[in-house]
Amino acid sequence: MGKHLWVEEDEFAVALSEILGDIADASEEALFACVHDALVEGRDEWAENAPVNLGPYSKSITYRTLRKKSGIEGHIFSRKPGLPHLLEKGHAKIGGGHTAAQQHVKPAANYAFEFVRRRLPEYIARELR
Repeated sequence: MGKHLWVEEDEFAVALSEILGDIADASEEALFACVHDALVEGRDEWAENAPVNLGPYSKSITYRTLRKKSGIEGHIFSRKPGLPHLLEKGHAKIGGGHTAAQQHVKPAANYAFEFVRRRLPEYIARELR
């Protein structure tokens, strides 16, 4: 049988607060790691599905993970502003007509979101061990 430990209310509140604080810290670290890994995977997915004839474009795709007061933020972006939009949506040609849209950004974003949704519990469990 387990031992019984008697503590005063104040001591219990302090101990419980410390335990919950440790869980919150571990969960935040797990979320940061999971978002970071999702960004890496999303960047790779985006670059892999980028138009093949634009090598410098796929090399311009990068990511950033930020800790803010409001939470953790992640961004995957191209260092060639405007080009992802033109490729993703298509654009008018000089001689007339329109280029075909080449969807590659949205599928990569969905992949990264799904990565976090599926894998976050695993990251939290690992961090709490």
